[in-house]
Amino acid sequence: MARPENTKTELGQRLRAFRKAVGDPSRDDFAKTLGLSFKSLGNYERGDSVPDANVLLAYRQTCHMNVDWLISGAGSMFLDGGPHVPDGPSGGSGKPAVQSGIFKETGKLVHESHKAKGVTLPSDAHLAETVSRYNELVAAARNPADESELRALFPWLQLRISQDLEEAQNAPGSGKRSG
Repeated sequence: MARPENTKTELGQRLRAFRKAVGDPSRDDFAKTLGLSFKSLGNYERGDSVPDANVLLAYRQTCHMNVDWLISGAGSMFLDGGPHVPDGPSGGSGKPAVQSGIFKETGKLVHESHKAKGVTLPSDAHLAETVSRYNELVAAARNPADESELRALFPWLQLRISQDLEEAQNAPGSGKRSG
């Protein structure tokens, strides 16, 4: 049985959030992708140790991580505004964890839904919302690898976003009031 995740530092929390944002591959697979040991990656994500410059470079080059975001928590998680799913240790023989077309369309849906409610999200908040909604979409699918099934779930996702925004707009102090 795996140990429960217990992260001691904000840096460790951001490292774990990043792995989730790129499709939540197993720690072992992700460590191999980065050229790290399973144990080292676990130590970084738990906050038991701090990654050195070579590790940060591996994250940046392999996954397009914004190292400024990792260190400070400010700005976008990704250099180019969206996740880059590495090929993994198998050299790209498998299907990527994130379907880029579906991810982009999810981002458009998030933008359009917020715009329709008069809500403007900063770019980093938009990315975080897109990642969250993409994960929600994939979790709702019977077969997350089936692109047509994911597309068929877009109306459901649009309704969920709309309902959540209405609820947030009616909640005082939510920061999502139209304006």
